[in-house]
Amino acid sequence: MASTTQLPLWPTSNGRRPDSGRVPASVMPGAAPWCTVLVVEHAEGLYGAQRYLLALAPLLEQRGIRQVLAAPAGSETAAQWRRAGLDARELRAPFTRSVRTASGRLHPVAAASEVGRVIALARRTAALASACQADVLHANSHWSHLEGALAGRLARIPAVLHLHEQSEPDLLGRMRGLAVRGASASIAVSNAVAASLPTLSRRGVTVIHNGIDPEVFFPSAPDPRVRAELAADPSAPVLLTLSRLDPLKRIDKVIRAVAGLPSHLARCQLAIAGTPSLVPEHGERLRSLGRELLGERVRFLGARDDVRELLCASDALVLASSLEGLPLSVLEAQACARPVVAFPSGGVPEVVEHEATGLLARPGDVADLGVQLTRLLTDGYLRRRISSAGRDQVLARHTLARQADLQAALLRELLGAGARSPASGGHP
Repeated sequence: MASTTQLPLWPTSNGRRPDSGRVPASVMPGAAPWCTVLVVEHAEGLYGAQRYLLALAPLLEQRGIRQVLAAPAGSETAAQWRRAGLDARELRAPFTRSVRTASGRLHPVAAASEVGRVIALARRTAALASACQADVLHANSHWSHLEGALAGRLARIPAVLHLHEQSEPDLLGRMRGLAVRGASASIAVSNAVAASLPTLSRRGVTVIHNGIDPEVFFPSAPDPRVRAELAADPSAPVLLTLSRLDPLKRIDKVIRAVAGLPSHLARCQLAIAGTPSLVPEHGERLRSLGRELLGERVRFLGARDDVRELLCASDALVLASSLEGLPLSVLEAQACARPVVAFPSGGVPEVVEHEATGLLARPGDVADLGVQLTRLLTDGYLRRRISSAGRDQVLARHTLARQADLQAALLRELLGAGARSPASGGHP
């Protein structure tokens, strides 16, 4: 096997964590609960929005916020939640919902059925909120927003919606706008997500950017065994994509951009890690395209839980999504001092400033994505500069502790005088 090398990025000589902005002692475990939040999550698997919930939950508990998860039976989020020692209750709700036909058109019967489903789920959610004496309802997943807003009114408690992705100007976008207007407050993960809402729905939205834990994501030397998993030729440059294999993630554009790199980068490898597509045939189309254009230079790794190790074993993260909220993968790569090359979709430009904290290609332009990758892979000074600046930015503005502080402050403001201080204990 060829010797393992890596493009020089971050000056670390060992795997120890650099200074990472630890959570202050004042918010470490010990705060008595001052409110209870029912967190509603409908998704079956673990995606970005669900990973956020699991990462943030312990920090909110440290800040005196008791959380009870409401999720369908078989939810992977609920399984992980319970493993962490937190309270999870079963909410009878389907994993898969749609109001469209296979061609993408609105299905009148499905739409009518969805209205009845929303009302039924709102009633179940409100009953669960009352049973666990919740002070606030937090609707996290996209499909839970409308019934979450309605359930809050039925249970007579504030409802907070968490908006993880941009809204499109279609029926679902208008439904989300109605949900936001009916909720007590909404959190958008980026300014782009807030701006995508209908104009009348933006007033009650607070932007709290995603954060990551720099104690979990930090730079270190690559593990040769992991790098060998990523690439048939570990001595060549290795690009990494962390994404669900869904059409909107446009992984096909990454494959085409890598295939079009100039001859002196013809050995460049591409590793794609992520859960299977909700449209199974799309995943197979991507594999077929990869085999056709890159042959052994592309590897599909499937779902992985060793994200930090994958990032540290790669040379850069590539993101080509056409619709994004604020991708955790970008922040994770920056925290690991790995440079990011992406299209400026959604909230990406809010954390990737071109030539400062990453490189941005013209929207949807495969050729320009290739140009930016070529610049990155051939300019060592540029790589080191944007890698260092990206990590500095995460430590300054995008830590999980900061996100938890802002979310706790929003809850305290929402509950007002009814919220007791953490020191006083008890239930408001």
